[in-house]
Amino acid sequence: MLARARELDAAEAKERERLTHRARRIQDEVRERSWRHAGNAGAVQRSATARELQRVLAERGDTAVVANFAVLGGVLRCVRIDAQGVTTIEYGTAEDVTERVRRLGADFAMAANDLIPAPLRAAASSSLARNLKVLDDILLAPLRADDDLYVVAREPLLSVPWTALPSRSGLRTAVNSYVARGRTHARPTGERRLLAAAGPGVKHGTEEALAVGAQWPGATVLTGDEAVTEHVRKALATHDVVHLATHGQHDADNPLFASIDLADGPLFAHELDGTPLPGSVVILSSCEVGGSTQVLGGEVLGLTSVLLRLGARAVIASVAKLSDELAARVMPRLHAHLRETDDPEAALAAALTDVAEPVPLVCFSSVEGLAAA
Repeated sequence: MLARARELDAAEAKERERLTHRARRIQDEVRERSWRHAGNAGAVQRSATARELQRVLAERGDTAVVANFAVLGGVLRCVRIDAQGVTTIEYGTAEDVTERVRRLGADFAMAANDLIPAPLRAAASSSLARNLKVLDDILLAPLRADDDLYVVAREPLLSVPWTALPSRSGLRTAVNSYVARGRTHARPTGERRLLAAAGPGVKHGTEEALAVGAQWPGATVLTGDEAVTEHVRKALATHDVVHLATHGQHDADNPLFASIDLADGPLFAHELDGTPLPGSVVILSSCEVGGSTQVLGGEVLGLTSVLLRLGARAVIASVAKLSDELAARVMPRLHAHLRETDDPEAALAAALTDVAEPVPLVCFSSVEGLAAA
């Protein structure tokens, strides 16, 4: 009898654990669905068709290429669109690309870690350069994109550091998980308002925030105890350019819990629900906070997608480990170009052109210029 009772207790405990896990998953899905349906105050958007994009490019005389990637039945395919027409490219199995992207993440992480001995970091840098070249040959060579490139993709291709691929050096590259019709952003008039904030634990964070602030007249810079979640949340709703020199995390299991670290704790993606952004440019100088997760129904979620859906014109974020020292060198250059051009994709390309080491920063944008039909 005692043995039987123990078996029943163990079975009940296992069932309780299963139900608890299921309840948590349902809660997460409800939270994600409620945000998707009610969190964006903007107009409902419809996906643009390939023919619509081709017509817009032809009418403008635009030399850009739109590359819409998808993995179907384990095979990587791409719909390539330019002003001349629409073609389909079949790349073959997606496994090799997925493995290369995984290796890139590991190489970036090792190359960015100052605690790893220099010879190992040098080996990682060599491996990184090789894998970037291989991915360039696999993904970009068939596209024949010699000018602007708009990448539309889901994972694992959203984790590709497209701007760091050798053939994209100096060229405008935009990335997103969709292209929608009717999405436009009013450009700010007069002096643009910038806020730069430095979070805790970033070795060169204060130096970076101050250097970025120096690029913009009248900039607001928050460091130390002033860089708190409330101030940053308000800044996102009121500033034209927001730069966050903070550490951050992407939670693959719970993408709306992607966060950036501030003086009073983390600011989570889901906490931005109901915060309309004024067509702003947001720069996340954070480790891997540009990550995303594809959830039920194919929705792509993460901090970058949340910011875009709330109204950001562009989000520049890292899709792999980015060292504090490298970020501190690159970011003031990025802002100098952004102030001159008001073009996030061009500013990022120009800032990285003569940087010796690969930088995993990507410009995620709504591809609004191509959405106007």
